[in-house]
Amino acid sequence: MIFDTNIAIALKNSNGEYKIEELTIFEIESMNARFSSLNAELYKTNEMVMKVKCPLCGEIHIYHYNISELLKRNMVIGGCEQLALPIFFIGKNEKVIQKVKEHRQTIKKIQAMI
Repeated sequence: MIFDTNIAIALKNSNGEYKIEELTIFEIESMNARFSSLNAELYKTNEMVMKVKCPLCGEIHIYHYNISELLKRNMVIGGCEQLALPIFFIGKNEKVIQKVKEHRQTIKKIQAMI
């Protein structure tokens, strides 16, 4: 059985825009260097803990994910616990990129209406 270990993460910055990074599951801890507001750590080789400084409310949110479950899902959405708005997407590359494109199109439509 072959696992596709390629994933993408899109993290919202303080401007409300998503920055997308593509990596493999073995490079999870390298996300710390790619995103200044993110701290990802691996525990027991099968659990990932992410600490994210929320660009919306300014607090630090903590998320726990099982690595094998993360690989099985198309995408995981993490959000601000206070405002119930998404702040990051993690999952298969094409799904994350598609979700960010949808978000950008929605923002453009809202700006056009204003």
